[in-house]
Amino acid sequence: MKTSPMMLEILNNKLTSITEEAGFTIKRLAHSLFIREMSDFGTALANHEGHFFAYPSAIGVSNFVDLDCGPTIRAVPDLEPGDVIVTNHPYASQGLSTHTPDINLVVPYFYEGRLVCYGWSFLHISDMGGKVPGSISPTSTEIFQEGVLIPPMKLMRRGEFDPNVLAFMTSNTRSPDPNLGDLKAMLTAHRFAEQRVGEVIAQHGLDAFLQCQEDFIDYSADRTREIMRRIPDGRYEFWDYLDDDLVTTLPVRMRLAIEVEDGLLTLDYTGTDPQSGAAFNVPTAGKRHAFLTAGLMMLVTTLDPAIPKNHGILRDVKVKIPEGTVLNPVWPAATGVRHAAGLRARDVINGALLKAMPDVMPACSAGVIIPVVFAEPASAEREGNVMVLELMMGGLGAANELDGVDGRGGSLANMLNNPLETVEDSASVVVRDFTLVPDSGGAGKWRGGCGISFTFEVLRDGCTVLGRGMERMRFRPWGARGGLPGHRARTILNLGTQGEQEFGKIDVVSLNKGDTLTIVTPGGGGFGDPFERDVEAVRRDVVRGLVSRASAEADYGVSLTEDSAVDAAATARLRGVSRSAPAEFAWGEEREAWETVFDDEAVNAFVEKLSAYPAIERAVKRREVLMRLFPELADRQTAFAKILSPERRDEFVAAVETL
Repeated sequence: MKTSPMMLEILNNKLTSITEEAGFTIKRLAHSLFIREMSDFGTALANHEGHFFAYPSAIGVSNFVDLDCGPTIRAVPDLEPGDVIVTNHPYASQGLSTHTPDINLVVPYFYEGRLVCYGWSFLHISDMGGKVPGSISPTSTEIFQEGVLIPPMKLMRRGEFDPNVLAFMTSNTRSPDPNLGDLKAMLTAHRFAEQRVGEVIAQHGLDAFLQCQEDFIDYSADRTREIMRRIPDGRYEFWDYLDDDLVTTLPVRMRLAIEVEDGLLTLDYTGTDPQSGAAFNVPTAGKRHAFLTAGLMMLVTTLDPAIPKNHGILRDVKVKIPEGTVLNPVWPAATGVRHAAGLRARDVINGALLKAMPDVMPACSAGVIIPVVFAEPASAEREGNVMVLELMMGGLGAANELDGVDGRGGSLANMLNNPLETVEDSASVVVRDFTLVPDSGGAGKWRGGCGISFTFEVLRDGCTVLGRGMERMRFRPWGARGGLPGHRARTILNLGTQGEQEFGKIDVVSLNKGDTLTIVTPGGGGFGDPFERDVEAVRRDVVRGLVSRASAEADYGVSLTEDSAVDAAATARLRGVSRSAPAEFAWGEEREAWETVFDDEAVNAFVEKLSAYPAIERAVKRREVLMRLFPELADRQTAFAKILSPERRDEFVAAVETL
C-alpha cells in the first residue's frame, strides 16, 4: 500500500463525504415520496473497473457495496465529459439493476480532460410501466411484464439529454412527472459530486487520488480477512425457504454451504431450487452479488464499524451459483420481487454462520420488506396516484445477550418509514392503526423483536393495493439455541367486521370506500431458553404490552400478580417443571412437517435430477412431480402436517429416481 495511513484516512473521509452529500442531495430534491421519506436510493464512487472505492454509511441503501458497474461501463464505450449512462436492465447490466424500477446512472468524472473515476447512483422509480401500477407483481412470469427495459445507453451526451431516450422513458410510465423529477435529482447529485472530486484532486494531486482508490480496497480487504479468521475453519450448511412463489403453492428453497479456510470464504449454493416461474428471482449473472453477500457485509461492519466501506470488504469471497436457479436465473425470468429471495439468502448466511459463531450471530429476523403500494384513479379532486404507503418490516432476531429490536428487522439498511401524516396527505386513506404486535417476537432468554400491525381505511372507490415481498406467512422466523420462532405474517381485509377475510400472500387487491386492510409482519426469532430469561425483563415486557400474561406463563414460566408484580412462588413452580433439552434451532410446525418428506438428502437429489432439464423448464417439471404426488398441496390453507408424513417420503424418493 503506497498511500500513508494518515493520508488514507483523510482521503477516505473526504470521498465518503462526497458520496453522502450526493445522497442527501437526492433526498432533498427527489419528487417521489418513496425517495424523499424512505430513502430507497444509493450513491458511490467507482474505479475504472467499476468497483466501489467510496460508499456512504449514513444515507441510502447501505448493503449494495458489492454491486459491479463494470459490465455497464464496458457496454457504453467512448465516454466524454457530460455523458451519463442509464440502465434498469437486470440481465444486460449483469445485476447492477436487479428489477426494472431501479434506475441506475453511471457517470464518468473527468478532471482536466482525464477520466479519473465514475459516479454511481440508483433510485427506485415509482413506475416503469408493466402489467400493474408500480411495475412489480409477484405473479409476473417473465420480465417483459415488469415494465420498460433500458439496456446500458447514454441518457446524456456532452451534458445534453438525448431527447429520444428521455421521451422513451417518460412515455412508458404511469408517473412521468415524478420520474423525471427523481432523475434530475440524481443528475444534480452527480454534478456536485464531480465538482467535489475535482476539489480533492486539486488539493491532494491526481496521482494520490488514483492511488488511493486501489489502496482503499486493499486496506478493507486486509481488515476483513482478519475478521473472517474469527470463523473456525470448516464447512457450514444451511437452508431456508420462501413460502411459495404465488403462482404455485410450493415452497422455494435456498441452500448454502460456506467453506472457510484461514479467513477465506466460498459460498456454494448448490442444492438451491430452480428459478421461479414468477418474479422471485435474483439476477446475479452467476457472480458474487450484494443480495447474496449482504449478510457477510453486516457481519463485517458490525464487528468492525470503522472499516472503510468499499469493494475490498467482499472482494476475496468466492461463490458457486448454479445457473438456472432462483439465485442465478436465465433470461427472461421475472425479477421484480427479488428482494424476497435476497432476504432469504441473507437468512441462510446467518444460519450457516450461527453454527460456526453461536455467540456472535443472531436468531432469524423477520426477513421481509413489504412495500405497501397503493394506486388510485384520477378524479376531479385528485390526480391519479401510485405510491408506497409504508415500507413494512418485522422484528429483529435476538442474539446472545441482546433482545431483538421491535419493528425493525434489519432488512432495510438505512431506509426509513413514511410519516403517517404524509401518507394521509398524499393518498386517499386514513391510517387506523400502526402498532407493535404483542407476543409476535419469539420467546427466548433473549426475546425476538415484535412485528408491526398496519391498518388503513380507503376513502374512495376503485383503489388497488399491491403486495410484494410478503413472506413468513407459512415458515416462521426460526429461533436459535433454545429460543422459539417468531410469529407469522398476516393480511386481513376488513378486520373485526362481518366481512372479515384473511388473504395470506396477495398480488393485487381491489378496495372501495370504507374497506380496511391490515398487514401484520413477523416477529424475530428468540435466542436461548426462555425459562432462563430474567423474570424482571419478562415483567417489564408485559407492562409494556410486548408480551401477554398468558405468554409470560406458558413460554417464560413467569407468573404475575394482578398489580403486575412477579409472583415468586408461582414462578418457581412453573420453572421447576422438567422440560426437554433446548434445540439448536426451532423451526416452527410448518417447516418441521415439510421436511418429514422433503429433507435435505431427498431434495438435493431432486434438484440434481431437475438440472438435466433446460432452465426455463425446471420449475414446471418440479411442479408436475410434486402436484402429481401431493395434489393436496394446491390448497394454501391446509397445514402441511395434514398432508405430509414420514411414510410419504418413500413415494417422493421413488418418483425422483424415475426422472
